[in-house]
Amino acid sequence: MEACGLICEKFAKLLSPSDVSSDEMSIPPEFCFKYDDRMTLAFNLILRTGYRLPVRFNPDKGTLDGLLPLYRDLGLNGGELLVLEYYGRFDMNLYVIGTNSSEIDYPHMVHDLQTCKPLKVTLANGGWRFTISVDLSVEFDDEIDLPQEFMDVCATGFPRWARMILSNGKVFIGTYDRDRRKLSCLRTMFEILGRDNLENIHILVFTYDGVCALNVTAFDKELVEIVFPGTPTSNGERGYGFEITVHHSHMLKFCHGVDISREYKDLCNVWGRRNYINVYSGESAWRLQVRKRSDWKRTTIHDGWLEFRESLGLQVGATLVFHCAKESCYHFSVTVIKQEPDDI
Repeated sequence: MEACGLICEKFAKLLSPSDVSSDEMSIPPEFCFKYDDRMTLAFNLILRTGYRLPVRFNPDKGTLDGLLPLYRDLGLNGGELLVLEYYGRFDMNLYVIGTNSSEIDYPHMVHDLQTCKPLKVTLANGGWRFTISVDLSVEFDDEIDLPQEFMDVCATGFPRWARMILSNGKVFIGTYDRDRRKLSCLRTMFEILGRDNLENIHILVFTYDGVCALNVTAFDKELVEIVFPGTPTSNGERGYGFEITVHHSHMLKFCHGVDISREYKDLCNVWGRRNYINVYSGESAWRLQVRKRSDWKRTTIHDGWLEFRESLGLQVGATLVFHCAKESCYHFSVTVIKQEPDDI
């Protein structure tokens, strides 16, 4: 699927011993081709501790430069998997999967140039990740062995019935055998996706939210995120939603947020103070940041709005109708109802 509007794409980098002695890191060509006209030449890689590493993007070479301090500070030796999230702004979120296939226990530190205190990294604040490799050329097992280090973080709280959420928002149930420490989910996931969408899968990253859900991110052989076709509401199922009418202030060059009516506060409260939602229309998809204003009384759409409105060709007076499936409040289909000339 060509998600032509998606500003949330992830890519990964499997570090070799030689990589951690180099100051530059190559970016997958597919990612560079798609985003090099949006990326600034200087920005930060941000860890969950609040650690912010200044890096430089070299569009001619397709590299990020300035990585040596990160490798040194985290004690990386090669074999780790870096997962990077880009949201179309000035920074990238960075997650590190260790050689044990579980997200690492990050050092409690920030960069030397920072004066702030590091944030505490917990399962309850941002979840925890583990990864598996996928080779569909051989017979696969439905079950996944969860890494011991991952289970040490989750303790005994991992659910027997887990909601598995794919990149297109579709949800299915995985079952966990606590005695054998195995999660059964792959066969159902592959049946949902269909054989045509499985051929390029190379690595799967699972993010456990600490309660009952795991988000599943698939990467191809170039370690670029695969966005699967379909939407959470493509089967006609409707759950919740909200509407926005486009005003003149929403069309400004620098729009400082699009308010979501208090009428939808129950849905907005699910998202918390700051989160991201995926929005789909036809073959396109976008990632929009939703966050509370300082008074905590209003939720607004921030990052991603400018690209979203331009891609859809929005005009003042149009109404956006967002729908999500039940138990999938982070993935929405959107319908644009244009204003009739007689109403202008």
